[in-house]
Amino acid sequence: MTTDFDVIDHLAGEHENGDGHIARLRSLRPQARENAQRSYEALLEPQDERSVPIRERYAVAAHVARLHGPGPAADLYLENLHDEDPELAARIAAGERTGQERLDAALAHAELRVLHPRDAEPAHLRALEAAGWDANGIITLSQLVSFVTFQLRIAHGLRVLAATPATETTEELR
Repeated sequence: MTTDFDVIDHLAGEHENGDGHIARLRSLRPQARENAQRSYEALLEPQDERSVPIRERYAVAAHVARLHGPGPAADLYLENLHDEDPELAARIAAGERTGQERLDAALAHAELRVLHPRDAEPAHLRALEAAGWDANGIITLSQLVSFVTFQLRIAHGLRVLAATPATETTEELR
């Protein structure tokens, strides 16, 4: 299940037709654009979701996006989660815990990675294991947190660049 639009373009505010300033900026780095979209698909719409089900992926992504503040990423991931599990989406949107040990441990891990990354220690990984996470799931979870944070930073940077006059931006990127 791949997306029919570029997610980072969407998060940065690019229009559906993809011919705006953000799309032109991103066209200067086609491999980076393609790799970011492939990463989205691998982490959030995988072929094999055994270690981390889709609903948990979207819940963590929505939570990470919300930790960074309201905006299109939080909206996108909450909408995707709502399609999978409306009740869970409502809880995440309200900033509530889920009452599910495994998922709540994942949300706590996400908060640690986003808000206090220097405080991470082996005991935090053991807490994930105790909540039912295996090594593959923990790796996927950590990649997901990092990737959503990356998406948010790239989208913000693109919005800033898009607000810069085209001649300055184009010259700086070459």
